[in-house]
Amino acid sequence: MNYVTTASFSDAADRFAALQYAEWAHLYPGASLEQYRQGLLNNCWDGSDLTSLNLAWFTLDDGGAPLGVAMLVGEGELEPDDAGHLEGPWFAGLVVDPRFRRQGIGAALLDYVTEQARSLGFQRLRLVTEHNTGYYERRGWTVEQGVTLNSVPNTVMFITLGP
Repeated sequence: MNYVTTASFSDAADRFAALQYAEWAHLYPGASLEQYRQGLLNNCWDGSDLTSLNLAWFTLDDGGAPLGVAMLVGEGELEPDDAGHLEGPWFAGLVVDPRFRRQGIGAALLDYVTEQARSLGFQRLRLVTEHNTGYYERRGWTVEQGVTLNSVPNTVMFITLGP
């Protein structure tokens, strides 16, 4: 599979932002569709301040069409009570076009973003999931703790990247 930053595909960013919004808006009621879109289009990191970390990639089919997206972010995954003691970086925003699900695209994006985090020097990567702990556990992630997002139980998981 080929991977490209999402900033180079603004039309696809609109479509995938809508998929992300549909998937997670119930957990983040203050977020807007435009915020999801900007999260995909504004790839940046200054290399030092974790709060500025916002990187996103599409995986492409052989014809160059985006199939799925995933992100590496520094913050914004948890409510303030939990965010203070569960720092990023975070694997986030994984969504695959519904027409191409169950074909290994999500797992490939998970592996790709995990490797990007490792190459940037991070020692640990976290994620939060509402109901897919088994999926991530089968890929080497460990349950860290339960959290609540907008009164909905979720699970924080981690994977160790460094020695």
